[in-house]
Formats: sequence, C-alpha cells, structure tokens
Amino acid sequence: MAIIQSNKEDIGENIITVGNLNRQKTVNSLLTDVKKINEFAGYYAYTGKYNGEKVTTVFHGIGTPSMALISNDLASLGAKKIVRFGSGFSVTPDLKPGELAVVMGYSYNTNGTFYQYLKDNMSIALTPDYELLRKLTDNLDKKSLKYRTGNVFTSDALQTHDDELVKKLAERNQIAVELEGAGLYFMANIKKFKTVSMHLIYGNLATGENLKPEDRDKTEKEAAQALIETIID
Repeated sequence: MAIIQSNKEDIGENIITVGNLNRQKTVNSLLTDVKKINEFAGYYAYTGKYNGEKVTTVFHGIGTPSMALISNDLASLGAKKIVRFGSGFSVTPDLKPGELAVVMGYSYNTNGTFYQYLKDNMSIALTPDYELLRKLTDNLDKKSLKYRTGNVFTSDALQTHDDELVKKLAERNQIAVELEGAGLYFMANIKKFKTVSMHLIYGNLATGENLKPEDRDKTEKEAAQALIETIID
C-alpha cells in the first residue's frame, strides 16, 4: 500500500524530504503556490514552485523503514532527485551546534531494512550524487553557512546514544549521528534517483553544547534555500 497517495502530476521531479513538520513549514515558506497533495497516516506532502520550477516537500517520518517506504513511493511517482534536510547530533568537538553536516557517506547496521532488500549481509557504499553534493556545498559557501562534509552514522535507537557510542563513532571517523539518512542513500541505489543530504546540528554529544531556537530558525531557512537552489536546474 502506498503511503504517498497522490497522482504523478501532483509530484515534482525535485523532492525535499524532512523529518520535522516545522522544518517542512520553513521549506514551504520559500515556495509559491503551495498545495497539500498528501496527508495519509500523517505523511504530509506539499507541492509548490520556486522560480517557476515545481518542488515537492515530504515528511518522511522517523527511522529507516519509514524513509524507505516514502522514497519508494516517490520514485514510483516519477521523482528524479530526492534530497534530505534533517537534523543531527555531532560526535566530534569541531562540528558545532548550528553548523551543517553535508553527508559524503552514511554508515549503518547491516540488518533490518537493508538485509530484507539485499537478502544477504553484504554492505553497499551509501554515497550521494556527486553533482548534487558539489552544487550544495557551492550554495552553502555563497551564503557563508558553516558546514563540514563527512561520514554520518544512521542509528536505529535514539536512546542508545551514550558516551560509549559517541566515542566509538568519533574513533571511526564519523562526524554526526542521526536516524534516517542511510535509508535515503540506500534507496537511491535501489531505485536510481539522485540524492544528497545535509543535517543541521542541534547539539554536540561530545561537548554537551546545544543550539538555541532563535539560531536554529535563521540557519534552517538559509540552508533550506541553498538546498532548493541545489535541486533546481
């Protein structure tokens, strides 16, 4: 059963997925002629325009299975680029709250959703489309937004993010941890769409620092515009 119960003509080829409904409102505020095209099971989707180009925003829910479901539906409806604007927590002192993590690769546990698709324990490299990655970093540079490119770990359990895990991830050259991104990059391999992700760092698990709401809102809007401009040809 499809979660995105929309017609192909309702969906843009360029999709921004988010795991936070307030962040979706932020992205939508940058579009014109915004119309709701899906709300089944709480998975809200909207289509609007940016400089005349159709852009769709989709709430992807929480966790890899949810991301895989949404990505599959969107690809089946004709999406060519599915990118993600998420949040995350830094595991290294030099990536500060309020900065962005642009994901060169996701690390993940080779079970669950991944095993059911692959039907064996072989891991596959989860990397973005190079041109989208390059365009995104160029756009972030133009807006003077602070970011770091690197590897990010997709976790299945938020409650396990203790000091031991933080230390282990940092030692293994991860810069942040989050909950869904590997599912998006994985489905890009399976369904052959282009993708890139970035995460606004809400807190630093190594130092205990956290992002102030007023700083979050300003950075989210600027970063969202950079991401929209990345997917518009």
